[in-house]
Amino acid sequence: MEPWTSFWQHGHSTTFGAFFRNGYDGAIKHWWQHVIAGLPSHADILDVGCGNAALLIELLDSEQHGTYTGVDLAGVRINEAAKQKLKQQDGLTALLKSHTNAEDLPLESDSIDLVVSVFGIEYSDLQHSLPEAVRVLRRGGSLHSLMHAAESVISTMSARALSEFQDDDMNIIVASLRVIDQQLNELRVPNRLKQSQSAEAARTRLNNLAQKYMRDLNPDSGNAIMVQFVGDALKFFKLLKQSDSVRSQYIDGLETEFQASRHRYTAMAEAAKSEIDVVEVERLLQEQKCEAITIKKFFADKDQKELGGWNVSVRK
Repeated sequence: MEPWTSFWQHGHSTTFGAFFRNGYDGAIKHWWQHVIAGLPSHADILDVGCGNAALLIELLDSEQHGTYTGVDLAGVRINEAAKQKLKQQDGLTALLKSHTNAEDLPLESDSIDLVVSVFGIEYSDLQHSLPEAVRVLRRGGSLHSLMHAAESVISTMSARALSEFQDDDMNIIVASLRVIDQQLNELRVPNRLKQSQSAEAARTRLNNLAQKYMRDLNPDSGNAIMVQFVGDALKFFKLLKQSDSVRSQYIDGLETEFQASRHRYTAMAEAAKSEIDVVEVERLLQEQKCEAITIKKFFADKDQKELGGWNVSVRK
């Protein structure tokens, strides 16, 4: 399964997973509220790289009328919080278009009042996606986007996460789980696993690696990726009485999901824009004859010490 599709199918509302369970908060929420405040009472809105439609939550709270269309290259669905809010009002209609390229939007020209993107459009080929975003805007419409910045806290965290993947230890953990699983398939009774030398040896290897990574749970000094991986691996032992297929699928899923998370961290790091990159972004927007082009740093904190990304806005 495509890595981002896998992520969104877990039900996350934002790219930050469990950090924002019901839509964005903090600086991103304040930014979005400011954007919404400038909309007419009825507006057609396009969200590029929408994920599970986190922006829809605040949009509904603002009692905005009109249409919301979200497009994403991954398989996405409206998050549960937004679904519940949609049931309670009838002024805004919402539609998500999965597996849709930002470089080739399935929308008519001059049909949208606002194109918005929160850490989404920069994953695409901006040489094509920015002109597409401007194409669908009505005259007087605007584009507002937050893009990953090369030196932002998000990029720093992504780089650290990528450095924490310990492939050799991960392979040992998965192989050990498979040995235990195979022995259980033969012995049929969990209590008999202690009679198996290979199962006991595998369990010892797991315990040694658990102690290696779990001894430091400090997020500043420990290895967060491996702590999570080990923790998820140990959850396998809660499944010993489950069917052979359930246990096997859990091990497969453990391995697959962490490889997918590596892909997502890599994508975030590669999508980040440097000072030189945003000069090119400005040039591309100038070529589209946009007005009021503004590109500035977006900070994740009030003291402006944590760079959150680039804040890009234009008017057609």
